[in-house]
Order: sequence, then structure tokens, then C-alpha cells
Amino acid sequence: MRNPLRSFVSAIAVIFALLLTAIAVPMAWTDTNIVREDGFVALTSSIGKDQAFQARLASTAVASLESKVNLPAPVEQLGASFLKDAATAMTTWPEYPQAWNETVRRSHQLTFAGSARPGNSTAGTSLVLDVGPLVKLAADRLHAATGLPIATPDSTLINIGGPAQRQQVDAIAAYAPMWWIPGLGAVLLFALGLLAARRRGVVLLFAGLGLAAVAALWQVATTVLKGAGDAGLGGTATGGLFARELLAAAVDNFAGWITIAWIAAGVLALLGLLGVIFSRKARPSVRVNAAGSMEG
Repeated sequence: MRNPLRSFVSAIAVIFALLLTAIAVPMAWTDTNIVREDGFVALTSSIGKDQAFQARLASTAVASLESKVNLPAPVEQLGASFLKDAATAMTTWPEYPQAWNETVRRSHQLTFAGSARPGNSTAGTSLVLDVGPLVKLAADRLHAATGLPIATPDSTLINIGGPAQRQQVDAIAAYAPMWWIPGLGAVLLFALGLLAARRRGVVLLFAGLGLAAVAALWQVATTVLKGAGDAGLGGTATGGLFARELLAAAVDNFAGWITIAWIAAGVLALLGLLGVIFSRKARPSVRVNAAGSMEG
């Protein structure tokens, strides 16, 4: 392969490797932290520590329970007093973190696993937050306070998105796990770029600078996304607050991946720069003597 053609093939291969990387990394992050249940629970753990959101969520759960409970007159006042206190104190109960994690897991299953429970006809057509575990927690506490059996529904759904958002989530669930395809393509193209290159130091330097540009684009995109509010989600006030908190948590988490990309870009650029410097030093000088022969 002629030198100009080798350089062209190398440059094109690296450019397409960078483009595939720009696609593969966000897909991999989405698969790890959104589509997979354990990753989603870990991602939302920071939301579980947000006092303002949790207080709103607890108040919503208690209001839902209050609308379904009809206490007899002798304990009605006690029950009303308990529910009023529970709306503000629930987040301090030792059982609350477990109930929150169960809420997140149920909501994820309804969203991604399609495991809608009987009677939850909206779960398959919209995005929902199932606060059933929080309602049950309040009911169990109310039962302990009054001694009366408290019946609660298995699920209590809060709308956080309609059919359009549901379709977007379905697409994410279908395609995000396929991140390895553009990821593998990026690796193979980068390897081809190195093999075809005449000066591999230049290729590494170019790849490092290109990866830095990709990381900068991710940075800009996440900044814009974080300022998008609830990104069109939030069928209710509580649902909208959850969507905003989830979006902020996702942006903060992906920032760690962007940092890794910056570090990788710096390493590649440094290796490329060193390769360019040492290749020039190692290149022998060629002189032509008077007889016309070359001396190196």
C-alpha cells in the first residue's frame, strides 16, 4: 500500500473509531445504570438521600393511604394524628431506606421488565413510580398504632410519563444492551488505523485529541440535559420532581465516565507526542558524499 493511501486509510479508520466511541460509551452507561436493575437502584440511591424529594414522596404515600383508609370513630382521631405526623416523619423511620429501594426496584420492573401487576393497566403504556412499598410501610405503622388491620393495594402508581416517553424507554431497553457492537467496531477500526499508519505516534496523538473533543461534546450535552428540567417527564408534581432528580443523578454519574475519557485522551496524546519525538530522533540522517554514494 502506497504511503499516501496508508495515511488516508489510517485517518479514516481513526475518525470512524472516534465516532463509534461517541455512540458506544453513552449506550454502555445507559445499559449499566438505567436498563439493569441493580445499576438503576445504585443510581437512585442519591435520590433516596434527598430530603426535599423524600419528604414530598412520603407525603404523597401517606395521602394515598389516607384516601383508602376508613377508620372507626374511636380511633379516627388517633389515626388522623398518626398520618399527619407520618407525612413528615416517615423518612426518619429505620424501615424507610428498604421501602425506598423496593419502590425503585418495582418501578424499574414495571418500566423495563414489563412485569405489570394485575389491575395496573397504565403500567404498560406509561412511565410510573410505584410507591406501594411506602404506602404499606405507613399502613404497617398505622396498624401498630391502632391495632386495626389496614388493607392496602399491592401497588400505588404515580405517573412520570405518557405513551411517548414509554416508547422512548422501550427503544432504550432494546438498543442500549447492544453497545458492544459499536464498541467492538471502534476497537477494530482503531487497530486498523494503527496498523495502516506510517507514523503511529501521529495516529496516537490524533486519537487522543479526537477523544478529548468527544469528551468535550459529552460535557456540553450533559450540561444542556441537566438544564432541561424534567425533560418532558412528570405527569404529576411528585413525578416531575422524581424525573428532575433522576436526570440530575444521571448527569452527575456520567460525569465520572467523562473524566475517564479525559484521562484516556491525555494518555493517548502523551504517548503519541512521545512517539513523534522519539521517531524523529531515531530517524538516521542521510548524507550524499562527493562520489554520489549515500552515507547514513
